[in-house]
Amino acid sequence: GTGFFYIPGTETCLRIHGYVRYDLGFGELNQVTAADGEGTWNTRARASFRVSTWADTEYGPLRTYVETRWQYDTNGAQNQRVVNGNNPDWTLGPNGYRNAGEFSINFAYIDLAGLRIGKDESFFTTFTGYGGAVINDTTAGGYGPFDTNLISYTFNSGAFSAGVSLEQGSSNYFTDNTFGGVYDAHIGWGIDDYVPHIVAGAGYDSGAFQIRGVLGYDTRNNVVSPQLGLLRQGGWSGKIRGDVSFDPFSAFLMVMYGENSSAYTTWANGPVTAETLSIIGGASFDFTDQATFNTQVQWAEGNGIGDEWAVAANINYEITDGFIVRPEVVYYNNNAGNDVFGGTLRFQRSF
Repeated sequence: GTGFFYIPGTETCLRIHGYVRYDLGFGELNQVTAADGEGTWNTRARASFRVSTWADTEYGPLRTYVETRWQYDTNGAQNQRVVNGNNPDWTLGPNGYRNAGEFSINFAYIDLAGLRIGKDESFFTTFTGYGGAVINDTTAGGYGPFDTNLISYTFNSGAFSAGVSLEQGSSNYFTDNTFGGVYDAHIGWGIDDYVPHIVAGAGYDSGAFQIRGVLGYDTRNNVVSPQLGLLRQGGWSGKIRGDVSFDPFSAFLMVMYGENSSAYTTWANGPVTAETLSIIGGASFDFTDQATFNTQVQWAEGNGIGDEWAVAANINYEITDGFIVRPEVVYYNNNAGNDVFGGTLRFQRSF
């Protein structure tokens, strides 16, 4: 394929690719707050380095894919411990922001004829596809979790596809968020025994129209913490998505429903015993070969608190081959009924 070349002396093709990106977040929704309480730019410079390999075997194509991300980020809401006068107890100090270099391995998997093993993003999220072609696509809870180790299999006949995935989730521990000397929060959605989370999906692609559905089951058991009491964990979640595409226009609609106790219901609102419905829709229109308008809207029911609404829109403009600029604005109506605005300005060079 494009960008691949043979490794000398082998039957394996190699591709080196990636991007360099600079994001500037602004507005109440996307800014960070300095130590003096003033809002300021939320910036991130990222270099993504990707390596793909491909080889034909008697069992089908053998692929590997690795993506690492190196970034210099702006991290807001930094908790600081300070002594409260003569009180020896620690309390939370003023917030601010901190810039730091960060590294992550986002993908590292082997794929043999649809059997995939390694670090990926959840099949619940990837099988139906991400949200719209907007930067801020998870403001109202998004459409599923991401990072996990997994073993999955996907069958694809061209028009029909189906798959199943066994997933670990990510992290499972208690922590002391408020420095009070006790565990007051549980972090992560990693499995709690040898039973993996289970995801299965199926879809049909006719070219101009696609439909895909997926079900995820979080296999964790409820856990009791002396400080937090009974923590309800585990449960099911599902979604169905339809796409239409008629050049230069494309659109999608995704309907999602799940138990709030399930890690796959990332759009959950209200009590953990409730179930939450959410709908995401989006569209793209190519004005020219260089300029595309993209938008996405998400609604999530509140279950006794306010419903959530999030709207994002941008124009993706390709200045020259491989180099884009994408200004985006975002509106968010949160559970408290507050209207919050923000945006992101992105520059990206892909290679």
